[in-house]
Amino acid sequence: MASHRFENLILTIRKGIDRLGFDRVLLFVLGAAVLGLLALGMGKSLYGGDENDARVTFFQIGTGSTGGTYFPMGEALAAVISRPPGSDPCIPGSRCGVPGLVAISKGSAGSVANARAVADGRLESALVQANVLEDAFHGRGAFEGEPPRENLRVIANLYVEAIHLVTARGLDIKGVEDLKGLRVSIGSEGSGTRADAIAILKAFGVSLTDFEPVDADASRSAEMILSGNLDAYFLVAGAPARSIEDLSVRGAIDVVPIEGEPADRLRIDRTFYSNFIIPEDTYRFVGNVKTIGIGALWITRSTTDTDLVHAITRALFDDRNRETLVTANANGRHVNPNAAVQGVPILLHPGAELFYFEKGILER
Repeated sequence: MASHRFENLILTIRKGIDRLGFDRVLLFVLGAAVLGLLALGMGKSLYGGDENDARVTFFQIGTGSTGGTYFPMGEALAAVISRPPGSDPCIPGSRCGVPGLVAISKGSAGSVANARAVADGRLESALVQANVLEDAFHGRGAFEGEPPRENLRVIANLYVEAIHLVTARGLDIKGVEDLKGLRVSIGSEGSGTRADAIAILKAFGVSLTDFEPVDADASRSAEMILSGNLDAYFLVAGAPARSIEDLSVRGAIDVVPIEGEPADRLRIDRTFYSNFIIPEDTYRFVGNVKTIGIGALWITRSTTDTDLVHAITRALFDDRNRETLVTANANGRHVNPNAAVQGVPILLHPGAELFYFEKGILER
């Protein structure tokens, strides 16, 4: 009964967020959740303690735009690590999160904004592309002229994202060079997509003055393709990405390869990039597409409680939570502890690192 009340509360919170935006709703979230928990007769403590204890910790997860894959992945992560007082017992076939934890996913502009927000203490955690994380840590790239965010730490490398170049069908665009003279969305300010798009365009000898740049997120870019107000857009997301799926079933788009010598040089220069093939039929009417891949990492701060991060990492890889991850997002099937420590460009958080040592994935 208690878990049903909490689920109804979360549904109310999400509807409020959709209507008003997170900042205006945050006080409502905290107040309503606390009142709801108090109404259930809660009492005191957290991570490893008595199941009947009731001190609650809220934990935000910054994601991205609703048209990308960070948003649904963030919702899945929040679901598997949350376990408010009064939840059902941890048994096979049910979710099993961190006792006393209420995780909340938050939409955002994307990786660049997420790295800043976590480092500055405005978010407890977030999803960030590997290249953006490395740049934030060292104060370069999109963070040029800013202090290095050396307090960032990794919980896990979740999965590999594909860099999509989506074009309106019928334009006969064969590669990045063909974007000259067109209307192209390079992603919204603060997004990892924007950082990658600029790097790719530069590698292929295309400058921002060679085309009409548009600043739009995935959802807005998809709308503009359908309305005829945009010719192409970049999107860094796990495949399949929701916004691209919606366009492909209408037969409205092509996905253009990002390959050849410029792509090869880019992968050599920036080792966090990899070869990636989007398989045929990932998107309807679209065949195999050769492109570039980049890791999607879950990050937090070095000061985040070690016991809490250890418990979160354990819950992330708990077999009882796997079905929730997989059904919430196609990329959930790629989340596994062995891959979680690969392609990590900065330090792991000590709490996560302890989990990987305990499982024998890392060796001392």
